[in-house]
Amino acid sequence: MPINGIILVAGEGTRLRPLTYTLPKPLIPIMGKPLITRIIEGLMSNGISNIHVVIGHLGFLFKQALGDGSSLGVSIRYVEQRERLGIAHAIHRAIEEGADGELIVHLGDNYFGEGLDRFIREFREGDYDVYIVLTKHKDPTRFGNAVIKDGKVIRLIEKPREPPPNSLVMTGIYMFRDSRDVERAFSTLKPSARGEYEITDLIQWFIDNGRRVGYSVTNSWWKDMGTPQDILDLLYLMLDELSQGLRVRSGARLMVGSL
Repeated sequence: MPINGIILVAGEGTRLRPLTYTLPKPLIPIMGKPLITRIIEGLMSNGISNIHVVIGHLGFLFKQALGDGSSLGVSIRYVEQRERLGIAHAIHRAIEEGADGELIVHLGDNYFGEGLDRFIREFREGDYDVYIVLTKHKDPTRFGNAVIKDGKVIRLIEKPREPPPNSLVMTGIYMFRDSRDVERAFSTLKPSARGEYEITDLIQWFIDNGRRVGYSVTNSWWKDMGTPQDILDLLYLMLDELSQGLRVRSGARLMVGSL
């Protein structure tokens, strides 16, 4: 069955204005490289070279920056989401434009300190229909929340005003074993109060229909690059990671030199 990466970058990045009036946030250079490029490299390292990029706001800039993907060793197809109708709708649009089989969906403004390898490996080894990655967050009202009971995801809630006790939030990566099931789920959805087809509702269909929904809690940091402070936080986290790596390599050289 084909394997497809889907990167969602259609949002307007309103909380990052005025910067995002002229540059979509996934193209903002972080440590000299746009975030979307880092995401593509993470997918490619896991054998995913067929990439669908769902564009909207300033979509032509992604085409200019990434082209057909050949310079990065992947094949990129661009899919338009002309209206902001939510994450589930963006995935649906990618499927309409040829993303079939296994889907690894990644939000274009998210980044994981530990990379993607473990998540994708556990998704495949567990033979799950859906796989999500969770974490703790100081403000769970900003994200979809997962209710866990006896090691299973039993309910997903989109941006709750009163988060459930000990809530874990959904990060921006979602994995699906079969695009046909995603379309079955999407066909049952209705727009939420904010007029979007929610990813929480899409995955809830799998839970309600007895499908295998797996999850992992990330072992490292995770950033959703929504605000100027988030960009600074991501930069500091990457710099700290780089400095730790330099200290480890420097220590190894000293040990070798002392032998």
